[in-house]
Amino acid sequence: MPIPRDAPEIEYNKKIPIMSSDPYQTPLANPDKEPTELTTVPPLVIEHLRATRPWVRFCSLTGYIASGFLILIALYTVRMIYDILPLHYSLLLGFFYLIMALLFIFPSIYLSRYEKSINHLTVSHQLVDLEQALADQRAFWKQMAIMILLILILYLLTIAFSAVAILFLR
Repeated sequence: MPIPRDAPEIEYNKKIPIMSSDPYQTPLANPDKEPTELTTVPPLVIEHLRATRPWVRFCSLTGYIASGFLILIALYTVRMIYDILPLHYSLLLGFFYLIMALLFIFPSIYLSRYEKSINHLTVSHQLVDLEQALADQRAFWKQMAIMILLILILYLLTIAFSAVAILFLR
């Protein structure tokens, strides 16, 4: 299919034209030649990542604060319920809150690493720092996907146990 004459040209590299408007013209770049390796990151990429950094920091700090509150709630709950219920019940409830706190700490740690990688990238403009930032971001999303799967499994188990309990209570 021929390229329309009025279609705008897309330039991926301003120094070396990639395409011309004539689809039958031979390529200007040598396809057999290895492309020159980039060592610096384009400024637009850095700007996009720099603009996300405050939100990454906000989410990370919010996770740390929520985790801290959950740890305080765990300690307070164990202390207050200890007088009312047996020790193993209060410890079980406190353990539940500590698990919840851990679920908030891990994403916050990954987000903190990602934010530090963005900081390094904005200073150095090096491709290695971009790769590290993307690796940290990938680790965060992988961990979030695992947590979502665990929550879905927990929901399914809860529904199954509820259904069994309803059937046996009839």
